[in-house]
Amino acid sequence: MDKQRGVPPDKVSRRFVNFVLGLGFSGILSGFAGTALAYLSPRRDSAVTSDFITGRDGVLRPDAIGENRGVVGRSRLGKILVIRKGNRLFGLQARCTHLGCTVGWDGVAQQVECPCHGACFDIRGQVLRGPARQPLAQIELVVGDEGVQVAPPAT
Repeated sequence: MDKQRGVPPDKVSRRFVNFVLGLGFSGILSGFAGTALAYLSPRRDSAVTSDFITGRDGVLRPDAIGENRGVVGRSRLGKILVIRKGNRLFGLQARCTHLGCTVGWDGVAQQVECPCHGACFDIRGQVLRGPARQPLAQIELVVGDEGVQVAPPAT
């Protein structure tokens, strides 16, 4: 028995239990906060530095996009939505100007839609319905033998 405190030496003190519980709680809380921050801050894809737009199967080819269909691919500019209407390909930045969600083409409604909050854009990126207030950036596309690519920057 500890003469100063009157507690047997084999017993655990309340202070030690509070310390262990506090350490565990702060570990769980910091893990949750780290996960939330990682989710809210999208990572930049540094591996894509080419002008070519790549999809799931490699470089995007014009014949891989069906009539009145849209495909999201990646290029040096980030995610690009490529829409085929007839013989024309339209390119738009695939990041919604409201909160940054990836947009997609709705061939039935003939508009670009954001799945997060319902913003709608026309085929040229102009806002049809909010909450987005800014249009999507238009991307100039070049179709070559190797596939679809974004136009090189003007010099």
